[in-house]
Parts: sequence; C-alpha cells; structure tokens
Amino acid sequence: MNPSSIGIIKSTAPLIKEKGFEITMRMYEIAFSERPEYRRFFVNTWMSAPEAAKSQAERLASAIYLYAANIDNLGKLDGPVQHIAKAHVATNIVAENYVVIGECLIAAIKDVLGDAATPEVLAAWTEAYFNLADIFIGIEKDLYKKEDEGLFDIKKAYVG
Repeated sequence: MNPSSIGIIKSTAPLIKEKGFEITMRMYEIAFSERPEYRRFFVNTWMSAPEAAKSQAERLASAIYLYAANIDNLGKLDGPVQHIAKAHVATNIVAENYVVIGECLIAAIKDVLGDAATPEVLAAWTEAYFNLADIFIGIEKDLYKKEDEGLFDIKKAYVG
C-alpha cells in the first residue's frame, strides 16, 4: 500500500472504531439486498438468526478496526487472519466474493460516514480492502488446495 493510504487508514481508525458496527450492519444490508444468494455463506455462522447477525457485524467491525489500527504492522494480525481465512474456507468463500463485498463495504462507509468519507478516504479504504482481500485470497487458495489434496480437513481445523 502507498504511504498516503496507510496514513489515511490510520487516521480514520478511531472513526471506524466508533462507527464500525453501523458500517458493517449497513454493508450486510447492501450485500444481501444486491446479492441475496450471499446469505447462504452465513447459514452456519454468527448470522444464523437476526440477533446473531448483530454479533457477526460486531465481530467484523472489530476486525476492520484492528486492521486499520495495525495497517502499518500486519504481522500483528497473523492469528486472526488465519482464523478468518479458515472460516471463509469452511463457508466456501471464493475470490470472486471479495469484489462484491468490497464494493458493499465501501458503499457502507460512504453512507455511514457521510461528509467524512471524502474521495481520498474512500480511495484509501478501497486500496486497504483489496490489499487485505489479496492476503485472504492467497491463504484461502492454499487451504483449498491442501483440502483437495487431502492434506487439510477444514472440519477439524476450524471451530467457529
């Protein structure tokens, strides 16, 4: 990521912490409105019931804040990233899903932050999102390959 984007992400981290739940709830609302079939990815997750959806949104909001706060030191996030990647494999998330969710997240940031979501902020968050998506896609590709080769059992490896 370019240094300017990193600076913008770090500077918006407190706002993301404050508004994260609202952003993630809005993101899911947009995603499920535009792509209702995406609900199936959450059947066996924290989104299995309306009240549980709030828990999933809180978890995602926390993860987004941690990413923003540590954007300049991603090594601190290795454990959570591995855990989330396994969850994605367990629910059959594939690379193509990241584009749709990314667009929904950026739209939600714009909706919730209003005037604070300047073009520069949205560009930085778009760059940050797709940077992280590339990390997940790489890890998940490796997990899917190991699973196909019988070297990895997601049912044993992932406990939600």
